[in-house]
Parts: sequence; structure tokens; C-alpha cells
Amino acid sequence: MARREMTVERFADIKRLIGIGQSDRQIARGLKVRRTKVAEIRRGEAVDPAVPKVFKDPFWTTGIDWETVKEELGYKHPLKFIWEEKAQAKTTYPNFWKFFYKKFPHLRKALSVPRDFNPGERAEVDWAGGKVEWIERKTGEIHEAVIFIGTLGYSQLIFARASENMKSRAFLEGHRRMYEFFNGVPHVTVPDCTKTAVSKCHLYDPDINLSYAEMAKFHQTAIVPARPYRPKDKALVELAVKLVMRYFRWLYRRHTFLSIAEINEALLTVVAKINSKPHTRFKVSRQMRYEKFEKGALKALPSTPYESIEWVEAVLHPDCTVVVESNYYSAPHIHRGKTLRVRLSENLVELFLDGERVAVHSRYRCRIGKRMLVHQHFPENAKAYYEATPQNLLSQARFISEDLFKLVVELFNKDVYAYIRIVQGFIGKAKKYTNEVGRESALRNISRAVSTMRSYNKFRVFYFQELLAHYRKEIVKTEDREIKRKPGNPMLRYAASHKNKSFNGPVQGAFDFTGATDTPKTLLPMTETINKGVHDGHSPS
Repeated sequence: MARREMTVERFADIKRLIGIGQSDRQIARGLKVRRTKVAEIRRGEAVDPAVPKVFKDPFWTTGIDWETVKEELGYKHPLKFIWEEKAQAKTTYPNFWKFFYKKFPHLRKALSVPRDFNPGERAEVDWAGGKVEWIERKTGEIHEAVIFIGTLGYSQLIFARASENMKSRAFLEGHRRMYEFFNGVPHVTVPDCTKTAVSKCHLYDPDINLSYAEMAKFHQTAIVPARPYRPKDKALVELAVKLVMRYFRWLYRRHTFLSIAEINEALLTVVAKINSKPHTRFKVSRQMRYEKFEKGALKALPSTPYESIEWVEAVLHPDCTVVVESNYYSAPHIHRGKTLRVRLSENLVELFLDGERVAVHSRYRCRIGKRMLVHQHFPENAKAYYEATPQNLLSQARFISEDLFKLVVELFNKDVYAYIRIVQGFIGKAKKYTNEVGRESALRNISRAVSTMRSYNKFRVFYFQELLAHYRKEIVKTEDREIKRKPGNPMLRYAASHKNKSFNGPVQGAFDFTGATDTPKTLLPMTETINKGVHDGHSPS
């Protein structure tokens, strides 16, 4: 049976045999090919397999500017609309799109189709996973900076900024700087489901963080969080994170940063490099696409810059203060025990209850336990001293220890509300200590702790707890640790010898306790009996 496959080698052999004068029959029989094929090769009608095939384009394709079609498609116009305008009279739509993707195979849509957005419609934000180290020049301490990254949806223009941490203030500041960089505000901002953005996740109606919602209201943008564990919901910023961190680590791999400001300058260089580079899909740079189409579609920035606002919740303590950033701010005493919402701005601390502002203070930046008080918030001092909470603490202190009671009276005489928290800690630790070591030891050691605190003028709950723990170790060391066994226990070894003062029963094996210097008294009768048998030349058995 003749072989039908025509290879480059077989075609060359047929040409060679034809050249030396062999007949078609001889060649077909020797190489096992059809004689008609050999005849075609002899006449020059057969195509050499070594020559690549050249397909001619259909006639209808000659009158179409395919580069213009490609450009229009890059502007997100549907391919079917382009066909209706340029080739509907020449060919069908299936022929049109098949030839287009055959001519430009890299534009064929894959299984993962990139999403299309209108200019000014969308911006996505996220924190970069990697951190950037920088060294403090004065102390040599190594710090880590986190990178906030945002990108627009249509032009994919990228913004990046370094911050000290991922807290709410840095998150809101990153948005403000991003909108200023874009010179406008998008209609929708898409964050991750971080606590600084979303207080409670939900597929349809998530609870937006109050501070973040206030920032969005100020800039007139809608917050649409991505779903948890769905990174494709914000795929643009995920790609931007990868690009920025790759370029940054490559360009500054041998550089040591000394401040966050220096890192931000480097990020500006990296972002400018990425934004000016031609996009692989658009074939134009992000910056050009932004300037041409998206810059004018963004909302205008507010006339005044945004002031970062934080919202926290705090319970008004019996001392008429709430703790915010390790400092104390007073509120009217009639609201004690209620949960207040605290609004932190650049210079003010405002306290709200049920939407009504009940107090306002100047914000103190140093976290040193500063007490910002308004005297009108407190009841009369004489009345306050005999109110329920201080009086109850005095009664408990009197029951625990006289020395502790005297200390509480002195502290309350100085400032009742300033020391309520500390006295509550003293009483709680003293009660726990009394239950653990007993009344007698507790009284003695609580008095010692109070005396020590007076001598050093250091009235702190943690210090009081450390003193009690130290005194408890002393108690353990002085306790009698000798083990006393109850007599007459038949389960104890050699109990019978101790009871009868003699040992006459059989003993398995020979024992020698003559070299022992600390032989227990309970074993002496047995030891004497065994040793006596050995010295007499008799076996104990």
C-alpha cells in the first residue's frame, strides 16, 4: 500500500531520482508513493512541503482599515457596532470577528475577561501586602512602613503613598491624598473589607465605618466594598499592588531609607514610571488615557481640604470621664454608665449621646493620662464624696484592711473622681489576694504593700499587685515543707516494722545501709536486723 504522507525528505528524494533519469513507476515502487504524485512533481505542479503556505485574505478584507478597528475596540466600543459601521455591506458579522481575531490573536478574550468601566466611574484602593523598612537616623531603630495604593477604573492611573500604620487616620489620609493626586473624585470607591472601612460585612448592605462614611460624604463618593475573599472584585488595584511593589523593590534594592518622606518620594518616581509606560492592552500610557478621557469625567474636589475624623465608643465612668487615647475627658455626671460616641478631629474631642453633643474638649495629643475636666460636669464635691460609688469603695476598704481604708480616705480627700479607678483596682486585687492566702497573712502583707507605696509615693494598681506577689513568695519559702505520714497506714512500706519496733519476717534480697548517713528513723529496726544477720555470717533469708 502506498504511503500517502509527503514529507520534506521524501519530496527531495523524488526530485533527486527524477534528476538521475528513473521512471515514474520505478520511483513509485521504490519510495512507495503514487505514480500520479511523482508525475505532478515531475511536471512542477506539486507544492514543496518546505515552502510555507501563503493564504490570501478574502477579497472583502481589502477595503477595511484594521488598525482603526483595533483602535476603536481599545476605546471599549463593541466589535459588533464597529462591524455595522465599517463592514456590514461587505460580509457577515461571524466572518468579520473571526478574521479580526485571526489577524490580532492577542486581543481574543480569554476566560478571564477584563472588566470595562466608564471614565470617572470607579476607583479601587487597598494596602500592599509587603512592608518597606526604614531606619531612624538618631536611634538606629528599624521601622516598617505600609503602602496605600489606589487606581482609577478606566485609565488605571496608579497612586501610592507610605504610612506608619494601617489605622483609620492613615487610611483616611491616604484617600485624601489619592483624590488630590487624581485631581478629582470618582463616583464609586471600592475598598477591602478591612475594619477601617467596613464595620460589618454583608453581601447587599454592609455597615460602613462611621469615619469612612463621613469622609465619603464629604467627597461625594459612594463606598461599595468588595466581597470578603473575592479579590477579583478589585482586580485592578490587586494588579497595581503587584506592579508598584515589583518596580519599587527592583529600583531601590540597594537603597536604605531614613524616613517615610523619603519612601514617598521614591514611590512618586515609581508611580510616574508605571503611568508613563504604554499599557499592554491599551497600547497607550495610563497617563495619556487619563488626560484624554478620564480627567474631565471626575467630580471636582471640595473647596476646603478634608479634615480626618475618627469615631470611637466609650463608657462614661463613675468618675465622670471617658478614656480616649490614654487621656481623660469629662462629660455631665447624669450620663454616667452610658455609652457615648466620641468624635475625634484634628483639634477637638466631641462626646455625643443619641445624636446630641453633650461635651466638647480640646484634643490633647500626648498620651500621659491628662485629665481634661469641666467643673460643670461634676456634682458638688461634698455630695459626690458620699455618693454610692465612693461610699461603697470606702466600706469595702474598711472591711479588707484598716491601712488600706486610710489610704483610700487620703486619696479621696485629694480628688474623688481622679482616684476611683485606682481604688477599684486596689480593692479587687486585695480581695483576690485574701481569698488565696488567707485572712491573717493577707492583712499583714496588704499593710506592708500600703506602707511601701507610701514610702515611694507610687500609688499604682500594678505596683500594688507586684508587691503582694512578692510577699506571697516569701510565705511559700518560710512554710514547713516536711512530709508527715499518718501512723498505722498498712499501704506504707515497712509499716509493720515501725509499729512493732522489730522485724522478724522474711526479706527478699540483701541490703546494706551501713554507708548511709541519713537513714530514716522508720527503717532503723529493719536495718539493724539485716546488718546483724550479715555480720554473723548468715543470710538474711
